[in-house]
Formats: sequence, structure tokens, C-alpha cells
Amino acid sequence: MLKWNKLSIKNRIIIIFIIIQLSIIGLSFYYFSTNHRHFYLEQEKISLNHYSKLILNDLESQTIKSSNQTLSQKVLDWAEASQTRVTIIQADGQVIADSDHNIEKMDNHLQRPEVIQALNRPSPGSEIRYSETIGEQMLYFAVPIKKEGALIGILRIARPINFIRSVLFEDIKSYLFFFFILALITIILAWRLTKSIVKPLETVTSTAAKISKGDLSQRIPVRRYTSEIEKLAKMFNFMAAELEDKITEVSQEKNRIEAILASMLDGVIAVNAEGEVTLINPAARRIFNIEAEKIRGKTLISSLFSHRIDMYLQRAFDKKEVISREIKYKNPEQKIIQATFIPLLAADKKLNGGVIVLTDITELRKLETVRNDFVANVSHELRTPLTSIIGYLDTLLESDIEDQDTRERFLQIIKEETDRLSNLINDLLNLSKIESQIFKLEADNFEKIVKKVVNLLSQKAKKQKLELNLEIDNNLPLVYMVREQIKQVLINLIDNAIKYTAEGGKVEVKVKQEKDKIYFSVQDNGMGIPQADQERIFERFYRVDKARSRALGGTGIGLSIVRNIIKQHGSEIQLKSREGVGSEFYFYLKIAE
Repeated sequence: MLKWNKLSIKNRIIIIFIIIQLSIIGLSFYYFSTNHRHFYLEQEKISLNHYSKLILNDLESQTIKSSNQTLSQKVLDWAEASQTRVTIIQADGQVIADSDHNIEKMDNHLQRPEVIQALNRPSPGSEIRYSETIGEQMLYFAVPIKKEGALIGILRIARPINFIRSVLFEDIKSYLFFFFILALITIILAWRLTKSIVKPLETVTSTAAKISKGDLSQRIPVRRYTSEIEKLAKMFNFMAAELEDKITEVSQEKNRIEAILASMLDGVIAVNAEGEVTLINPAARRIFNIEAEKIRGKTLISSLFSHRIDMYLQRAFDKKEVISREIKYKNPEQKIIQATFIPLLAADKKLNGGVIVLTDITELRKLETVRNDFVANVSHELRTPLTSIIGYLDTLLESDIEDQDTRERFLQIIKEETDRLSNLINDLLNLSKIESQIFKLEADNFEKIVKKVVNLLSQKAKKQKLELNLEIDNNLPLVYMVREQIKQVLINLIDNAIKYTAEGGKVEVKVKQEKDKIYFSVQDNGMGIPQADQERIFERFYRVDKARSRALGGTGIGLSIVRNIIKQHGSEIQLKSREGVGSEFYFYLKIAE
């Protein structure tokens, strides 16, 4: 069903004309048909009244009795002569003669509406109703029969009104034809009138649409129209010309400013003297993770919720000098920002506003922290095995140890620390290689690699009296991966789960397919990882329990290698863990097309 608001003006006017025309036709038709019916009924009543008078004159010589055979014959003659139904009713309502029906089967007529009217009114009574006796719609006309001033009976004449319907039907056909021609002419005139009004408006609308799309050279041809339409067209053309000039001017200025601000790597926020934001460039929006519409026209304190930024801005306004500060801001991630607050002064030193230049130095500070932590961790990790190696070598060189078992034990410790040092260096080289190179992913059998790694580590699990279970979907498709790297990831994750699970524990490895991905997870019921350590667990050299990790032979680089390998495969390593309950590491690989 069409909605009125979505219809065009032309269609609305035509619909309104049609509704008005149909309403006029309907009301006229109802008026004429009702009047004609009333006219024919009145004529019929006049005719029945005339016949009733003739019959009353003839009745004066008759006796109103139920057993009067002469009266019955007379009723038949009157009915035939007048083409009506004639009924004689006594004053008590008993029918004593009827031209169309056996009076013995007819009930008392005292309560008939036309009889009641004839008895109670000085004028004759009339009623239109359906006759159960005759089986037709009848017009009844009743007059009192009086003799010497006394009421002795009722004369009722009735005639079917079907003929009126047939006459009215013919009239209706004539009216309908006339009204159809009238409606057709009216609709054509309405359409022509609507077209003459709507077409100029459509031209204005079309021109406005083209202007809104950027074609500012569009104008309305004024000579085609006259009167109010011509005035509208002239004013529209004037407005379009002014708009074109203004838009061109504003666009040029806007493009120049946007080009300058958008090309800046630093964030820029301009404020007025009241501290309300008037301009913010894309770099500043990225720094504060906010939309321009949510900050423009508002104060900094209400938009950024940073008291320090607002405080330094007000200090720059008060001192009327440039202030530079390093600020920490969180929304939602914490960022370190180098902010410079510059007051804008007029020639009379009056404050007009200010500019804040922002440089995001978060990554720089992180890199400095990572560099410092890396140097410290590498130094510590290298120094620990080297200290042990040097200590035992000095002991062997400077002491005269004759006990062969002691010498072999010292040499074995030196060998273990050397191996540890070698593993550490190899892990660092592998991590550097993974971070600096982009590897080509190829379709390979992930199911085969998982089963191979689980079989490889099953003996280690048995030695630690752990239950190592594998749950894997059947007929897994090939996935995109680098075989050796994924094998290294699986060994690292499953081996860690075995290492950090106490005797009698359980390690479950699951591989499932969901849509276009293969999900891998390894879950244990070991010691778990505290919530505070979970964000840093994938950092290089970070250990939750340093003493336990070193005792188990960990270098602290394994999970960092895992994270970088999984990133190279377009996925992300995820962790779920509760301290004292266990941990679950999981990631997905994309199914090969």
C-alpha cells in the first residue's frame, strides 16, 4: 500500500480531485435517486388516494359484513379496475374482504401501521413493508370508512413497488453515464491543471538536485513561466549564483586547511578564548580515539575528561606563553603524548584562543622500554650460564681435583650450561628471523603434524605421570601454514602444558573445524597463570615463576616465538587461565581454498 508522504504532488492533487469528484457524484447520485424514489412514491400515494375515494363512494351502498358475498365480488372488481390489492377491514381489525387472499387465513389487522395511522389521524395512513401474504414489497394506503360520522371499518389499498425500482434503475443508468462523462472531463482538466503547476516545480526540484550533487552551474529557464512561478525561478537562480560563489570560496579555504592538517603527523586542536574546540585534525582524533562531532564546540575538559590538558591550556592562556609537557592519556589504551600549548594573541595582546600540538610518543617510549628490558634480560640470561661455566672452569684449572667423578660432574654442568647458552642464542636468532621475514604460506596437512607432535611428547607425559589426550575431528581439510613453524608452535605449547602440570594431571589437545577455520587448543589443569601476568606472558624473557622456569630449562622466548609465528599466519594466540585451575592456549588457521 502506497504511503501518502511518498506520493508526488502531482499524484496527490489528482487523487484529491478524484476523491472530491467521486464524493460529489456519490452525493448527487444519492440525492437524485432518493428524490426520484420519494417522487414516485408520492405519485403512487396520490393515485391510491384517488382510487380509495372512488371506492368509498361505491361503498356507501354496501353493508360491512363478513358474510356479504356482494362486497367480496365488489372488492374483486375494484382491484381489477385499479390494478391494486383491495382489503376491507372492520373496526375491530377483522378482515372481511380481500382481493388477493382468503380472508379465513388472514389474521387480525388492527395492529398494522397503516391501519393505526388511519384510525388515529385525520389523514390517510400509508406504509411500505414486505407482505408475507403476497410475498412482495408493498405500498399500503388505508382510509377510514365512516357511516353517519361513525367509524365502521378501514379500506386499505396496496400496490407492489417493484415497478418503481425498474423506473429508478433506468434513471440510475442515465445518471451513471452522465456522471461518468462528467468525471472523465473533470479528471482530464485536473490532470492538465496539475501538470501546468507541477511541471515547473519538478524543474525546480531537478535543478536543485543537480546543484546538490555539485553541478552549481544549473539554472531555471525563466521565460517559460509567468507570474509567481517566474518570480520563484528568478529568486532560485539568484540564490544558486550566490551559493555557487560562497561554496567555491569556502571549498577552496576548507581544502587548503584540510590539506595542511591532514598531512600533519602531529595532532592539532584549535580552541577559542573560552576553551571550546573549533578544529581538530585527523591525527588528533586518532590520538584521543574520538570523533570530531563529539568534541567540536565543546570544552576540552568535557570532551577529553583530562584535567591535566585543561590545566596546562589555562596556564598557557594565563601566562600568555608556550608550554610543553609530557602527558599520559587513557582512552581506552594508555598513551604518552608530548603536548605543546600555544596561546593565540591579537595585536593588543588580547587572547583570541589557542592551539595544542600533540605528538604521540607512546611507541617511542615502548621501544625504549623494550630495548632497555631486552638488553637487561639478554645480559642477565647470558651472564647466568657464563658465570657457571667460568666458575667451574676456574675450579678445574686452579684446583688439583683428582676425583674423576667430581671432574666429570663439573664438566657435565659446564656442558649443560653451554647447551643452555646455545639454545638461548638459537631462540634469539629464530625470533629475529621470524620478526624480520615474511614467509610464504602453503596448503599442508595440519592433522598429520598434530598427531606427530602428540606422539613425540607422549613419552614425556608418561614420565611425568600425566594424561595426554588428543581430540581431533575426522577428515580435516588442508590449511595454509609453514610446516616447520607450526610444528615448533605445537611442540612449544604442548611441552609447556606438560612442564607446568603437576603429577597426575591432565593435558587435552583439541582440533576442531568451524566454518573456514581450523581451531587448535591445548588445555591443562596445572598451576595456571595469575591475571596480572597474562598480558605480559608473550613478552621476551618474561617468566611468571623465574626460578621454576629456569629449573625446567626454559629460556623465556618460546611464547614470544609462538606469538610471532601465529601472527605470520594471520591469526592470534589467545589465553584463558585461572591461577590454581589451569590454562588454555588456542589459535586458528585458515582452511586452504
